Amino acid sequence: MRLEFDFTRDDYAALAFAKSPSASTRRKAALLLASLALLVALLMGVLTVATGSLAWADDPLLQVLLYAIAVVLGLLALVSLLLALLRVWVRRLPRDDGATLGHHLLEVEDDGIRVEGRSGSSLIRWDAILDVRTTDDHVFMYVDRMAALVIPKRAFASADECAGFVERARSDQPRRPTSVSRPDSS
Repeated sequence: MRLEFDFTRDDYAALAFAKSPSASTRRKAALLLASLALLVALLMGVLTVATGSLAWADDPLLQVLLYAIAVVLGLLALVSLLLALLRVWVRRLPRDDGATLGHHLLEVEDDGIRVEGRSGSSLIRWDAILDVRTTDDHVFMYVDRMAALVIPKRAFASADECAGFVERARSDQPRRPTSVSRPDSS
């Protein structure tokens, strides 16, 4: 099997965030955050209309609760903003003329996968692949915890071809023990 594709900034970012929550999970979290903020504002509006003034806010316990809710919502919004900025920054990391981006050629061989890019070629042996994971858009073949061969699914002629490739990669993976014993220090 021979695959050719252009590796983009989005493909690079997909690897960086492959182990983070999916886009749909992030959208759900943002929707929940917005809903909570709207609910608090609505509750405050109802209390103001029901009492005819902001006198309800003079209760010290209620003030502490409102400040706590505001701080939590503010922190959640700040974390969401920082994660969004991190995603933008990660997309800008690879150089346009570097080894990561650009045209790539993959050839499946009996002893592994030959990868060729603008900086040269290498062979990733089947027994070096620790894990094979897929998302809606990519196949990740991990050779370390955060290092992986990233193959965009658009490189495959069909979903069946992609599924066959993933099946072969998983079947050619060595079976590793789930825990590693450490030698005695004596």
